[in-house]
Amino acid sequence: MSYTPLVTILVVLVVGAALTLSVLFYAFREGAFDNLRSGAYAIFDEEEPVGEPQDQWFQDSEDTADPPSSSRA
Repeated sequence: MSYTPLVTILVVLVVGAALTLSVLFYAFREGAFDNLRSGAYAIFDEEEPVGEPQDQWFQDSEDTADPPSSSRA
């Protein structure tokens, strides 16, 4: 019985984990995680301020007109 496939898989997993941790520590050192909220507010502007949904999906039922009725009998 050969352990070559198992050893290969384990080596790939260890190298992948090491690379992932290296990238995360590098990003942490460079300050990528210092201010996570600024990116969340980048999509808002004067036309759609924070906290005021403009999509039809989120409007209250009394604000919208009755949906069109189906003409199928």
